Amino acid sequence: EKPPGPLPIYPGGKFLPDPKYGDQLNPDSDQGLNPCSPSQSRSACDLGIQLQFTEQTSRKVFRRSVVLVVATEKMKKALKARPFTDDDLRGIFDTSHNVTHTVDSIYRYFRSISYEIRDTDQKCFKLEAPAQLVAMHLQGPNIIHQVKLNMALYRPKSGTSNQSSMRFPVALGIKGRSLYLSCVHNGQQPVLQLEEADILKDVDGAELERFIFYKVENESTAQFESAAHRGWYICTSPQNNQPVSVTNRLGEVFITNYFLTQSKH
Repeated sequence: EKPPGPLPIYPGGKFLPDPKYGDQLNPDSDQGLNPCSPSQSRSACDLGIQLQFTEQTSRKVFRRSVVLVVATEKMKKALKARPFTDDDLRGIFDTSHNVTHTVDSIYRYFRSISYEIRDTDQKCFKLEAPAQLVAMHLQGPNIIHQVKLNMALYRPKSGTSNQSSMRFPVALGIKGRSLYLSCVHNGQQPVLQLEEADILKDVDGAELERFIFYKVENESTAQFESAAHRGWYICTSPQNNQPVSVTNRLGEVFITNYFLTQSKH
């Protein structure tokens, strides 16, 4: 015999009596509601019935409802051995459930701005073969070798604590080329490198976070912290014509603060 569906409910939270079962499931009847009583020839639990209780408070749009869904097959197996008891009900509600909160891993692209960059020692970035940035003093006609950065700005990921107006996720590309700075781990510590990529649009942090740096503004200068390796900042050597790299030792030997001038070309 096919089990019936859920019992219809009055607006006040009472069951409509089913002519097939009479008042055996009516909470207002003399017998009361005892769906799993051994004395009944065919109980609500045997039928796999869904019980729903609803309470509505005055005019407030606030309802408290308790929904108990009894799995038919599972209950039938349990009832073959013994009646369904309060301990069985307690076991259902005591069952633990793992809840996973999903955090958006996407950096949403906002806009791009071109900058000229110099460290606080007035060294410029220069691109050398095959694909390496060095910091060196450039003057006179040599200034044409100065690298300009194409800075792609992104909105902070939702669910992060980096949504401060002084910290901006950015990707740093070489203007006029498809080369972007990335921070990767070489087995011992993070290193800075140039990779050929096209990441001007949204960036998936789960796969491409090595390209993201947090632009940290400090008065008239800025620092760039790796998003993939927190605490590691883009740095230059105090010596001339040395590779641009990363360090986790702020305020010591390496320079981590930069002047940015928006480029007009």
